[in-house]
Amino acid sequence: MSEKILRHKDYVAGWLDTTVHDFLEVLSDDGSIRFALVTCLDSNPNPASLRLRSPELKPIASKAQVLGTGLLVPAASLREADARTRIFFGFDEVWFFPEPPAQPKPPAASVIGPTRLNRARFNKIRKWMADSACALALGGGEGLNFVVRASGPASALLGSSIQQPEPALAPA
Repeated sequence: MSEKILRHKDYVAGWLDTTVHDFLEVLSDDGSIRFALVTCLDSNPNPASLRLRSPELKPIASKAQVLGTGLLVPAASLREADARTRIFFGFDEVWFFPEPPAQPKPPAASVIGPTRLNRARFNKIRKWMADSACALALGGGEGLNFVVRASGPASALLGSSIQQPEPALAPA
């Protein structure tokens, strides 16, 4: 196993040149992502405080439950709301589960950019993810950090994505 790949049990971390918003447009529910926990919204690490004030959260406010400083919402409702009225603009963090997690995200755990995940940051989230049966974590910033359950060749392919060079800025 390469030390360049961040892997723990059946979790692997990676990076894609995309955003939370764009990824949600193509994400479909296979039963493992029925609930979403939004723990950062546009750099605000307390989306629960925005639940009743944010125009972007208005479509999901009645379906959202507060969990720690995050908002727990049915994933399908979150995807539909973001497709209608964009919710995610950058530096966002969303975790997906087959069942609602019992514990909020630990305060020190984060997958948000702008930097890619490293071993130290990965170690802070992996136990909570496993204990909560988290299927997918997305952290926007400059690109999209992710942690996903994967095995076999998919695990190696996704895990190697974290080493991909960042795209060069296009000339203005």
